[in-house]
Amino acid sequence: MLKYMRENTGSWIIKILLGLIVLVFVFLGMGSIGSKRGNQIATVNDEPITLDEYKRSYQNILEQMRQRFGDNLNDEILKMLQVKKQALDRIIDDRLVLSEAERLKISISDQELRDSLLGIPAFRKNGAFDLPTYKMVLTRNRMSPESFEQMQRAALKQQKVRDLVLSTISASDQEAREWYTYGKTEVGIDYLAFAAEAYKDVKPDDKAVAEYYEANKENYKSEPRVSVEYLEFAVNDYKEKVSVSDGDIKAYYEENLAQYQVPEKVEARHILIRVPEGADEAAVETAKTEAEAIYEKAASGEDFPALAKQFSQGPTKDSGGYLGAFARDTMVKPFADAAFAMAAGEISKPVKTSFGWHVIKVEAKHAASTTPMESVTSDIREKLESSEIKNLAYDDAGKAFDGIIDGDDLEQAGLVTGNKVLTAGPFTKEGPSSVASDSRRFAEAAFALPMKEIGEVQEIGDAYYIIKPVERIEPQVLALEAVRGTVVTDLTAKLRQERAKLEAETFLGALKESKDMKAIAKEKGLEVKASSLFARSGSAPEFGRNQEITRAAFELTAKDPVYAKVIQGNGSYYVIAFREKKLPGDAEINENLADVKKAVVQSKQNQIYEEWLQELKTHGTVKIEPGFLD
Repeated sequence: MLKYMRENTGSWIIKILLGLIVLVFVFLGMGSIGSKRGNQIATVNDEPITLDEYKRSYQNILEQMRQRFGDNLNDEILKMLQVKKQALDRIIDDRLVLSEAERLKISISDQELRDSLLGIPAFRKNGAFDLPTYKMVLTRNRMSPESFEQMQRAALKQQKVRDLVLSTISASDQEAREWYTYGKTEVGIDYLAFAAEAYKDVKPDDKAVAEYYEANKENYKSEPRVSVEYLEFAVNDYKEKVSVSDGDIKAYYEENLAQYQVPEKVEARHILIRVPEGADEAAVETAKTEAEAIYEKAASGEDFPALAKQFSQGPTKDSGGYLGAFARDTMVKPFADAAFAMAAGEISKPVKTSFGWHVIKVEAKHAASTTPMESVTSDIREKLESSEIKNLAYDDAGKAFDGIIDGDDLEQAGLVTGNKVLTAGPFTKEGPSSVASDSRRFAEAAFALPMKEIGEVQEIGDAYYIIKPVERIEPQVLALEAVRGTVVTDLTAKLRQERAKLEAETFLGALKESKDMKAIAKEKGLEVKASSLFARSGSAPEFGRNQEITRAAFELTAKDPVYAKVIQGNGSYYVIAFREKKLPGDAEINENLADVKKAVVQSKQNQIYEEWLQELKTHGTVKIEPGFLD
């Protein structure tokens, strides 16, 4: 750490959980122990990329995928998303940008580095940088201050280069308008759905089942299984070792005072007279006149809830327009500005928002307040105890893992902390029953490790684990009788899909002749349905998230209304035709123009930066070891 920070910090250690620390931890993560280290897998401008670096990058992407997909993450998804290639590409991109920084003579001063470290929330205590916390976080991520600061300096260089490349990017009002119009334009379509499940009469015979099984044997295998040895550091085993003092509770409360502050709130009712998007001035004035008439009734003493039930066009109509108590930032600005400027019992003249005209009655006002420490002491104590218990469990797991790094086997590492080596398996990806906290996550970790290699410390459920796979049983093709039910189900679904597709294609063929979907459907005893309006970024709820239908719908026009192909989705085959298109109005565009310009700039920056990176790759020398990405 820089000398200034070593000499000017406090002494109390904040109890914090392991977390992400800004830019630099994109480099972090541990691979398995026992694999060869330092092997070169690629070079960028003659600078080597090692297997260790690649493993760290891969592990970070894998963790992001786990957060995104949860229990649905599997080998197929990893392969589809090309995670292996992503991990290597990240390192290559970083090296190219750093090489460009060197060419441009971009440097990071000690002051810039110091300022960046001082700004990292995970290193703070009571709003100030805390050296013990800094060291603790780095230790838990198995980093030294020197290596951390080197990475931070590199990350800051990369940011400087990016800022330099993108410094001149801007967006005009016209660009923003076109971008917003493109994204917010909605279409509605007419459609017929030929659902496979509707063809209940389609059933395969025994011969067809046997033939289908023979042609698809590889789909009917037993699940892979693995056996492991592991060390477990259960959080609950450390409960008796933790004591949180009143001073700790007070320090936490004072440091996190913001979360105990309750903002000013207004309790109100409203009556909404809607104004459609894109409405002309005449429609806006008509709605305003209607709202003003309602205001006069309310101001003269008529019952406000009764007026809301009679006239309001908003979702709170049935509750007499009651909105409850709300903070300023939870309502659109014109509404909030009016409500918070009123006194309790006051009724506003009509207020215009993007939804229409509102007549507001303030029921009560609640001043901002702070929850006293006495009311949250038990919650804070529980939170700090939970954090410290996890810290103790992780510390022991880390000690054992450090022993493994130094060459000990799993049993010797367990002796360091008094933990016995446990065994489990063989088990499938559902996980072993002996791991009650999260057996599926345990299995995921076990299957991800190479055989006979010891993995990093992993938090799984309410425990930390160090896992070593010792045996793997590969999948075997199962006999037909063992999987007959599944085969029959699969074949039946396939045949019904084929029937639905044929019926849809037959209908489309007839439709191409007359273009009158409803007339042809009526002849065949079918019902044409109308979709909801949807934008390019989504899909109508009738189809789920079907990008092909969305893309096709926006290709249709009133002059060319019928899409030329049958579209599959959600177990059905769809024939679709144009119904209507709705563009956003000028008022809506103007209201969102500032935010849209920012989004356009961000989009252009991302695109230009990617093009710039590709240019670096074109002029740089990137070599990947043959077969590495296979």
